[in-house]
Amino acid sequence: MVLLDLELNGELVLSEVAALSDAGHRVVVFSAHGGPAVVSQALENGACAYLTKDEAREHCIDTLVAVATDRPYVTRSLAGGMLADPRLSGREREALLLWFQGMDMAAVARRMTKTDGSGEAITKDTVKQYIDRARVKYARAGRQVASRFALLARAIEDGLIRPEDVGGYRSSASQ
Repeated sequence: MVLLDLELNGELVLSEVAALSDAGHRVVVFSAHGGPAVVSQALENGACAYLTKDEAREHCIDTLVAVATDRPYVTRSLAGGMLADPRLSGREREALLLWFQGMDMAAVARRMTKTDGSGEAITKDTVKQYIDRARVKYARAGRQVASRFALLARAIEDGLIRPEDVGGYRSSASQ
């Protein structure tokens, strides 16, 4: 888990949220900036939680424990930045689509590459984190998903995945 201050040397570093998230880290943003646009962008970039410095004394420990145990915990700033839309990142959507196509997490990991340009596959643990983050984001948006199929239904309902995209994967073992 990474606790990231969004303002380093006087400038916002929202891109660091995506880089850390893509590397498989659970990112908790800790910032003086609590406006809905900044919070939404941090969540879209893969942050698991957002904590303003004004909320730190009251919510810091609970937020960190919740993120560490994949439970939702909503502070005022996070509530202000969230809509009913879970705002899944592109990597979360990609992992879900491959997983919904019938691949296990190891196969999804082999298909997805790191964003550093190395061409290396991500790990199975990173895939699991993407899927777990999607579940947590749906829970935070008040739209619980208890199973793979419930998650698929939500993703289709939200237009993140089209039903015809789900049937695309065929295992080489079936050929």
